[in-house]
This record gives sequence, C-alpha cells and structure tokens, in this order.
Amino acid sequence: MPIARRLLAALPVRTPLPPPRARGTARGIVWIYALPFAILYMLLTIVSAWPGAQRAAAGATTAAATASEPAVLREAALWLLLSVPVWLLLGMAERAPSVGLRRMAPRQLAAASCAVFCLAEAPMFLLGTAFEFVRAHSPAVAAHSGSNAGSTLLGSISASAAAGVSEEIVVMVLPALAVWRFAPRATGTRQRRLGTAALLLVLVAARLSYHLEYGLAIVSLVLWSAVSVLLYLRSRAILPIMIAHAVYDIALIPVNRVGAQHGLAAATAVFAVPAALVLAGALLTGRAPRQVAVDAPVGEHPAGAVER
Repeated sequence: MPIARRLLAALPVRTPLPPPRARGTARGIVWIYALPFAILYMLLTIVSAWPGAQRAAAGATTAAATASEPAVLREAALWLLLSVPVWLLLGMAERAPSVGLRRMAPRQLAAASCAVFCLAEAPMFLLGTAFEFVRAHSPAVAAHSGSNAGSTLLGSISASAAAGVSEEIVVMVLPALAVWRFAPRATGTRQRRLGTAALLLVLVAARLSYHLEYGLAIVSLVLWSAVSVLLYLRSRAILPIMIAHAVYDIALIPVNRVGAQHGLAAATAVFAVPAALVLAGALLTGRAPRQVAVDAPVGEHPAGAVER
C-alpha cells in the first residue's frame, strides 16, 4: 500500500532509549509519586464510565443527555490535573525522548500528526459510521450501544483537548516507558513479537476500559486504539498522536451535529473535507529525517544512533 508507506514515512523511527536523567533512589521516588496520579486517573475514568456500561450491558441505553458546560470544564481540568503531573514527574527522571517528546521540526510534527490522523483516526470514523448504520437498523444493537453526552462548543472543545493529552500520557507513555525501562527483554530482539503483542493487548485494554459506556459501539475503537499503540511503539513520539486525537475529537463536533440533523450521509460528507485536507498535508509535507531504527540495550548508544 504505497499511501500507507508514505504516511508511515512521515513518522520518526524509534531510536535507542537514552539513559535516564536520574538513577537509583531518585528515579524510584519519581515513579512512586507518578504512579498514584496515573492509578487515580484510571480509577476515576472507569468509575465515570461504569453506569453507562451497566446500562449498555442490560440493553437499557438511552439518548445521551447534554452535559452542562461547567461540569464538562471541571472534568477536563481534572483529567489534566491528574495526567500532566505524571508527565512532568517522569520528565524529571527521564530524558525527553523517553517520555515521547522527540525533537521534531514544526513541519515534521505537522506531517506526523496528519499521518497519525489518516492511519488511526480516519479508519475509526469509517468503522464508527458503519456501526451507526447497523445501529440505526437494529433495535437490539441500539439498546446495547451508548454514546457521548453532548455539551456546548467550548465544553466539547475543552473535553476533546483534555482527552487528547491526558489519555496518551496515562495509557501510552507511562506503561510503555515502564516496560522499556524495567523489562527491556520483553520487547528486545529475542522476544520482540511476543513482548510487543502482550504490551499491545495491555495498552489497548487500558484504553478501552474507560470507554465501556459505549457498549457494543466500543468495537469501532479497537482498531484505533491498536494502531495508535503500534505507531507509538514504532516512533516513540507522542505529540503527533496527541494532536491527531484532539483534532479528530474536535472535528467530530460539527460532524455529529450535522449527523443529528441531516443523517449519516451528510455527516460523512462533512468529515470527508478535513480528512482530505489532512491526507494531502501528510503526503505533501515530506518524509521524516532518516534515523537509526535498530534498538540497542538500555543505556547504550552505538555510533550513529542519534537523530539527524
């Protein structure tokens, strides 16, 4: 698939994990402080999704009510307050590339973000559209499928931006770094396939755990979650994934409103416009700089194993 290869070429290739900034006790203290924030984030998001998950399991879902703007803003602020400190704490013990902050020129970041949108977000929209068609024609499927609560424009944008940032920190950066740093053999050369598959399953399960209120509709999120994880494991660059996630959620605001008033076909046509622009941007902004793609043992830096 030439287009897929060109999109992948826009992403940086993972380079060897640099040595930690802090060692020994200092690094342990940072992880001890970071983990409770991440655990609390996961607990609160799962608890928030649980009532909707129970209704979906019982086949008693109803149309999502509109959430008040203050409530949505408070929730978005809470997710950021729980997730951003995790990133900052890890940044105290690790160097920037280890926590997903690859050095990227603005043009490269834009191209990589567009590529992630095309590879992960757009296919999710297509699957979601197909599922919505099935739901519209199957009362049984509709009864077991939930949906997001709407809000005002400001509330929706705030929630989208907060989700794009917070989710990637807690369910991508932190667990992947923990495996790379404390269990390097799990994804090393000899056990690459098995270890990567296990890590993929864990990260996808973590992502889906707080989307259970969607019920059967969660199937449209599985591919997106898996592709996002694979792109991060391949590139170790989190900013393009954050940007693509947030942009997709924001793009859905007018799409969903058009769909509610004019139907699925109109919503798909509206989404096709930004999707086409993003695809063009990904293909026209060029390749990522050539980088060494061979993993090295933690702490080792073979000659030439630097971004250039």
